[in-house]
Amino acid sequence: MTSSRSALVMALALLLSAGCSYSVNGDALPQAGVATGTSATPSAAPRIAKPRTVVGVEPCSLLTADDLKSIGPYKKEPARKDDVIQESCQYVLDDGSQPGRTVVVALYQKYEQVQVRQAKGHEVVVEGHSTWTLCELSGGEMACTATMVVNANRTVLVAMAQAGGVPEQMLAGMQPLLKAALNRLPLA
Repeated sequence: MTSSRSALVMALALLLSAGCSYSVNGDALPQAGVATGTSATPSAAPRIAKPRTVVGVEPCSLLTADDLKSIGPYKKEPARKDDVIQESCQYVLDDGSQPGRTVVVALYQKYEQVQVRQAKGHEVVVEGHSTWTLCELSGGEMACTATMVVNANRTVLVAMAQAGGVPEQMLAGMQPLLKAALNRLPLA
């Protein structure tokens, strides 16, 4: 991994764990099964269409090469990154750029914790599940996260970093990844 790729992974980790002020430039592009929220403030209770369990789930099984083919083929094999984000997997994809594009998926924390730490984010609803989204520009890299509630205590996070990325396009491109990950989780 190059030093810029390492820095990118660390930036994603900081984005996901810090309570810094991040902003989303605009709303995610709506797709079938997606409704945008009207409030940037945490809701009383997140929407959960079908509760899922994360017990025994391998993070690197949540997305496949087929799920990611719209971005590009694997530049290297998916790898666990528990040292950066617990229960996470990193995908480095060949999108035509020299460093490639990084996608991270993680079995993540409670939805309410994410809302509090990422107060500048906003909610959309994907497949009937509340999803908290946030994008941040760092140098020439745009990093976006989408965190979908799957049960009362856990979420699934998808994060993507891209040189010169446009938040609206990135978030729209991440929604099929969220749906794929959700559909690989067992019903609770």
